[in-house]
Order: sequence, then C-alpha cells, then structure tokens
Amino acid sequence: MLQIKKPICFLMGFLFFICAINTVAQTATQPIPQRIASLNICIDQLLWELVPHERLVSISYLTADPIWSPIAHQVRGMPLNHGLAEEIVPLKPEVIFAGEFDAPNAIELLQKLGARVERLPLPRKLDDINEQIFQLANMIGAQSKAQHMVANINTQIAELKAASAGKTPLTAFWYSSNGVVIGAGTLEHEFMQLAGLRNLAAERGMFGFNQLDLELLLSAKPQILIVEEGSDDAFSLAREYLSHPALQHADFKVINLPAGLSGCAASVIGDVASTLKQELTK
Repeated sequence: MLQIKKPICFLMGFLFFICAINTVAQTATQPIPQRIASLNICIDQLLWELVPHERLVSISYLTADPIWSPIAHQVRGMPLNHGLAEEIVPLKPEVIFAGEFDAPNAIELLQKLGARVERLPLPRKLDDINEQIFQLANMIGAQSKAQHMVANINTQIAELKAASAGKTPLTAFWYSSNGVVIGAGTLEHEFMQLAGLRNLAAERGMFGFNQLDLELLLSAKPQILIVEEGSDDAFSLAREYLSHPALQHADFKVINLPAGLSGCAASVIGDVASTLKQELTK
C-alpha cells in the first residue's frame, strides 16, 4: 500500500504546485487598475491607506458616515455609492471590490455587464488579516505599502504578547452591545489569549457571540471587562449597561478599545493591540 500511496501523494502535490504557479502568473499579468471602486466600508479603509486617493472613483457611503467610519472626516468630497450597479457603471472602474456578503444583486449585474469584480473574504482569525491585506495589495500594485502595514501590525501584536509573558492570567469578559459577551472562535478571543487573559465566556463553553445576564456576569467576578468604544453619535447599549449601579460598584477594571474589530479588523487591529497592551501594563 505504501508504494501506491507515495506516487499519488507526489502527483497531488505536483498538481497543487502547478496550480499555484498558474494563479501567481495570472495575478502578475493582470494590469494594475488605475480606476478603483469599492462597495465595502472595510475595504475602503484599506484602499485609503494603500493607494493614491485619486485612483478611487467611488467608495461606500458608510465610509463617509462618522457613526460607522473612523476616516469619515478624511473622505469628504469623495464619490460615494450605495451598492447599486447604476451608480458604478458610469464611473467606468477597472476593478470593483466587494466584501464576502456585499450587494449580491448588484455584483451579479456588474459581472453580466463585463465588469471586473473582486470579492474579499471576511477575516475570521488573525492570520486572515495579513492575507487579506496582501491579497488586496497584489491586485492594486501596493505591495510595498502592504508590507509596511503588515510589519507594523505584527510588531504591535508581538509587543502585546511579550507584555503578558510570565504573568498570571487575569479573568475577563469581552463585552459587546446588547449585553453580549464574546466567546471562542473569534478574533476577540484570539486577542485575549495573546494578552494573557482568560476568556470567561470561552471557559463556559460559549462560542461566538452570546447574550449574558448581568447577574451571571457579576457572579463570574471577572477582573477585566473589555468594551469597544463607539462613535460619540452612535447609541451603544453596552454603554448603557455600564452605567448600571451594579457595574459601577463592581470590582473589575474596564478597558476601552477602539471600535471596529468585529467589522473592520484589518484597519484597527494594530490600534487594538497597542491600546490593550497599554491598559494591561498600567
């Protein structure tokens, strides 16, 4: 049996190698687009960092809204779209970027009209973020800036991990809107592990996002409560919960982090790592 399996494994590996070469060659021969449109607020933020702004012929209207976007004040005057094909077609973009779940009807129509549409998957773990940045950079000819961006992210994450080395892990909840705590299988959980924190939600068998009664949260006696900041104009129920008298007098440290990790991780991951390190070393 071993003599049969080895040639098969070798052949499969060889075929995978050939496919990889073909993929790289196709990417390399694809012309660098000079007219770029985006239907996604998170991709907008990466493009804003990676390419000259004059190459952006349209970005999502959400990127210009300070409730949702940290760069809203920077993108004033940029052409905006609401994810509609009729808004994009007259601009004649050479490439249109969209997220994993954006505007399926518009994208289908754009593709039927012969437009080049590139979908980027939603990052689900820390390694996915660097891959997303490089994937986007390769398609727009911004490899150098992407390498610098990823290097900064990796440095900040390494500093967060180093700051917790050798310390006794503190217990914590990552508290989100509507009284939700964040468990295993999430970027937030990975961050907590890097920071040397024990995720009490994960230890209770919670996966993803779960609602937790205030009484249960208090009875768990966390040492740290992590809350993502929202825009001053945005209504945050998590903030309302934090004003509850029971929480006001609870014996734990509240850490406020920049908002957006769950939605636009690539654009805020470095700031989140840096803030978390600073708060935990105070």
